[in-house]
Amino acid sequence: MSGFVFEENLSRKDFGSLRDKKGIKTHFLGSYAWGEVSGSGNWIPYYTGVRKDGEIVATALILRKKLVAGYSYCYIPRGFTMDWSDTELLRFMTEAVKDFCRRHKAIFFKIDPDIRYHVIDDNGRPVPGENNEALVLELKRQGYEHLPLTYFFDSEQPRYTFRIRTDRDLEDVRKGYDKIVKRRLRQAASDGVEIVEGGREDIGEFVRLMTITEQRQGFFSHYSDYYQRFYDILSKEDMAGLYFAKIDIPALVSRLTQEQQELEAEKSELEAPDAVRNKKTEGRLRTIDERLGAVSRQLGMLKDKPQEVVTASAQLLVSYGGKVWTLYAGNDMEYGKFYSNYAMFDHCVEIACSRGAEFLDAFGTVGKPGVDAQLDGLHEFKKRWGGEYTEFIGEFNYITNRPVYFAYSKLIPLRRAIVSRRLLKEVASEAK
Repeated sequence: MSGFVFEENLSRKDFGSLRDKKGIKTHFLGSYAWGEVSGSGNWIPYYTGVRKDGEIVATALILRKKLVAGYSYCYIPRGFTMDWSDTELLRFMTEAVKDFCRRHKAIFFKIDPDIRYHVIDDNGRPVPGENNEALVLELKRQGYEHLPLTYFFDSEQPRYTFRIRTDRDLEDVRKGYDKIVKRRLRQAASDGVEIVEGGREDIGEFVRLMTITEQRQGFFSHYSDYYQRFYDILSKEDMAGLYFAKIDIPALVSRLTQEQQELEAEKSELEAPDAVRNKKTEGRLRTIDERLGAVSRQLGMLKDKPQEVVTASAQLLVSYGGKVWTLYAGNDMEYGKFYSNYAMFDHCVEIACSRGAEFLDAFGTVGKPGVDAQLDGLHEFKKRWGGEYTEFIGEFNYITNRPVYFAYSKLIPLRRAIVSRRLLKEVASEAK
């Protein structure tokens, strides 16, 4: 291990020096900016790394959270930023972080590397292909405890996701969309759904849509000031993008009304006493009736909607190290039939392609489809875009104080359940 030197307080420049380096596993959750976001909450960030011959070869954003009696624990989101095939470097980094934790009375540290475990089928089951079982065994040999594998959203970060390769032509990517996506994108375009970019002054509107989504789906994500802090910090690094899907209701009503009038006029001509009736005209009349029914239903739905430009969907996008993540999304399903969420996701794909990003990550899905109806809806939506169903190797704890760790591991699930119930009640109260 000679030549390796661990440093506990790297500069922003040195810490970010691996961001675009080939062969290095990078993730926005391991960035300096993410440390600043986390540091504004309950975490204490440390920007650590390893040099070899003066050059940065690995970094680790260590987030430390205080416990009682002076103890703490550490979390390194998405693991070390490094070449994970370098076993010697991994061993050195592990020992260095272990010593760091002991100096700070941390009873353990957690990693959850952004590394694929197996190739999986549509049901989440491993199939023959590339895997990283050898790395899992190596981590165990080095003293890590591999935590029970999760299949839903019950770990620090999602263990499953869909990733769409976007380092290719946009139209090639769109060919991988399924028929439902393509049909709904046409519907959104027909209804005039427009995607616009927002700024920090629009965070309030984003929070409104997030709150609607949380209330509908029964979860809590973050308080409003978190999103403001998130955007302010990450946008300075050109890492955050805020987008909204808007629908001009008066313009849509006008277009539909005009179409309705034109269809009715054409129908009158085809049904006139002196008009020629044949298979072609009968077919056209059936088409007109179908379309008139659809237009009538749309106009009926729009009658009670605010006659103004409305915001139906919002998305916070994160870019880092040549990759893009669709992190937070809010939708007002009062306008669900306009499929603005489809137009929004397609726009995110377009952004990733325009930047030559390696992939667009849908940031989370389930590992066992068909178990939870609500989560299955989310899974199916993300699956329809033709991305690779991806399973990560999971969470690993390195224990540095076993007796205290044992007590902590018994108490923390209870505390999380209590906090979760309290937060959901607060969100419900704010929404009234």
